[in-house]
Amino acid sequence: MMSLLKKEGVRQEDLARKYKMDKATAARATKKLESTGYAYRQQDPGDKRAYRVFVTKKGRSLEEKMMKIALKWDTTVFSGFSKEEKQLQTAFLERMEQNVSGIYE
Repeated sequence: MMSLLKKEGVRQEDLARKYKMDKATAARATKKLESTGYAYRQQDPGDKRAYRVFVTKKGRSLEEKMMKIALKWDTTVFSGFSKEEKQLQTAFLERMEQNVSGIYE
């Protein structure tokens, strides 16, 4: 949801790739967002087999709440770490993600 709030109109396939999930899982997640009224899909005008995902007004209403949760999570997880330690940890996690990025493709 946060990804969609940052950049609307993302192809469902691109969301699957970004979050390392298969297309069927991405389709189910998108359908769940649709059924709860948080998002809707539109057929991609350039590729009739693809769909782009957009956030509804109801979905946008969650943005502030999600940001507060993300900030609380970040504050809790990095509690007691210096700024440098936090930066190192983030760099390590990003490197680990890169290391495994091709495993399931």
